[in-house]
Amino acid sequence: MPRWCWSTSPSWTLPPPRVSLLPQTRRHSLLARLLRVPSIVFAVNKLDAIEQGTQAAFENVARALQKFAEEAGIVVKGIVPVSALRGDNVATPSANWDWYSGPTLLQILETLPATDEAHDGHLLVPVQYVARDEGEGTGHQHRVMWGRIAHGSVKAGDTVQIFPSGETAIVAAVRHAGSEVDGCTAGQSAGIVLDRQVDVSRGDWIFTPGSASTKQEFQVTLAWLDTEPAVVGRKYWLRHGNRWVQARITSIDHRLDIHTLDEV
Repeated sequence: MPRWCWSTSPSWTLPPPRVSLLPQTRRHSLLARLLRVPSIVFAVNKLDAIEQGTQAAFENVARALQKFAEEAGIVVKGIVPVSALRGDNVATPSANWDWYSGPTLLQILETLPATDEAHDGHLLVPVQYVARDEGEGTGHQHRVMWGRIAHGSVKAGDTVQIFPSGETAIVAAVRHAGSEVDGCTAGQSAGIVLDRQVDVSRGDWIFTPGSASTKQEFQVTLAWLDTEPAVVGRKYWLRHGNRWVQARITSIDHRLDIHTLDEV
């Protein structure tokens, strides 16, 4: 006769249940990565709606988020259980969840860098405003090209080039917050005064000579938000700086499946 053996303390355990992330969570995370958001924090909200097993529910969601982030190449700065209704772990630690001893959402956000610009390398400044120097009299007045430095740094004596004219000039002075300074770096708004009169308008670019070039064809990754699908061969308006230019889609190499992260 076959024998049956029952054990009240099995040596195996059931695997944790798999959690499927909402398409909105996956899509928004991928958009944030595409927009080069330097720091991403996941806040698992509405845990106050779960009466029992709150810790297990959070851990299951956190595992799913971490797995998705690793597959998508997203660097996660933190995963925090929160209740926006009660304020748990938003600004102050939760008095209801003693199983979580990590930082609050606000504590994590306060430690993250505000910007992620590249301070080293070539200069790149989109001109956002051109103003006359505030000098006395009616004679020659320098023009100040204002813009937020996107890459690199600038100081007096640097040689720069203007796009689209292609002309070069030397930086005579650098302004910041209304005062003349030694130089400015990426992330700061700077006013650049050139050593001679050069035709510069809003929407032009100031950069290190030879570090940029014009292209008629290029590859991009698009977040297509229109309800009408993109059509190969059709002309579209493309925003470049402050200008609108016409562009044509010549091919679509693949589409990213947000559920599997496969290039279809």
